[in-house]
Parts: sequence; structure tokens; C-alpha cells
Amino acid sequence: MDITYILYLITFLAFPIISIIVSSYIKPVWYLRKYLKWIIVFFIIHNILFLLGFSLKGDYSDYFIFSSEYFLFCLLASMLRRSKQSNLKPIGTTGTVIMILGFLQAIPGILFFIISAQNYETDKIYLFSSENNVYQTRRYSCGFVTFEDITYTFETYNSFKYLPFEHLIDKTVFSSSKTEINFYDENFKIKIINSNQKQTLEFSSGNGKKFLKVLD
Repeated sequence: MDITYILYLITFLAFPIISIIVSSYIKPVWYLRKYLKWIIVFFIIHNILFLLGFSLKGDYSDYFIFSSEYFLFCLLASMLRRSKQSNLKPIGTTGTVIMILGFLQAIPGILFFIISAQNYETDKIYLFSSENNVYQTRRYSCGFVTFEDITYTFETYNSFKYLPFEHLIDKTVFSSSKTEINFYDENFKIKIINSNQKQTLEFSSGNGKKFLKVLD
């Protein structure tokens, strides 16, 4: 079973229940402010960088951080809901409602997310370099061999030497029924070329079919 799928179930099904149990044994949240503020600052910085396309290398590091962030959200919501301060209780109640909605959507997700989780699990990695820069393209396939149409998502990252970070520079989605490129061809490759003083991402397979995309 895929790690992403297991993490999804733990995050939305297990964490709400655990947070409710744990919150009954933890002191009121205001006593934990000096510990929480740095964790919250870390999550905020991580979220901003992720929105800007910067992430930790690999698929799972960021997934685990987002999962931990959701657990903290559930824990704070449960604790604030128990608060005796009238100004904090509505915040906790609102957070608890969101937590319950997340739990409810995860119940049918037990069946349906196992399919969409393919979009978050790399099935092939392509490494290449251009002008002393190292790039990695990760392929995600959504669909089964029995489907008439399979969606292929290619995410290309620029890696940083000696640092555990990467920058998303392109995301390209193909539909198997709408392209003649053979992604399972042994000669399929991805590279960056310079055309008219612009960097262009090239997808090509052994049958001579290509797809070019100018990078911003």
C-alpha cells in the first residue's frame, strides 16, 4: 500500500481522534505558547516556500510536514474547544467543525483516494543537467492499464547542490489519448534546450514525437 495513501488515512481519520484524547491530558494551550509559536512559525515559513515552488527533496518530506501541521491544528482545535475562556471557545468550535468535515470526507476517501493517490506517488524519475544545473523530473501516472485514458504528470525540479531543497520549475500534464509520445519507450527522454535565448523543456520518444514547452 502506498505511503501517501496510508498517510492520508492517518491524517484525516486517526489524528482527529488522537487529538481529542490527547487534549484532555494537556494543560490549557496558553501555557504552551512559548513552545508552539516556533512550531507555528516553522509551518508558516514552510507553507509560503511551498507555494513559491520550493520544497524538500523527494515526495514524502513535505507530505509528512503537512500531516504534522494538520495534527497540530486538530490538537489546538480540541484544546480551545475545552477552554473556559469565552473568546477562545468559538475558535475551537470552528476548528472542530473543520476537523469533523475532514474526517467525514476521508471515510469515502478510503475507497476513492487509493486511485487519486497515484498522482502523489512517483513511478519514474528522470535525471539530466543543463548549463551546470542539475534537474530532476518525476512522473506520476493516474489510471490503470485497463483504462482508455491515463493521465501522466511530469514535475521538473531544479536541485541545489549540498542542500536538501529543490525548486519546481515546471508541471506538465499529458493525456495518453491525446498525445503520440510513448512514455514507456526506452528512448524516451527529457532535456532542457536553449531556443531563441529561452529555456525550453523537451519531451521526446523514439518514434520521433516531441513536445516542447518554454519555461517562464
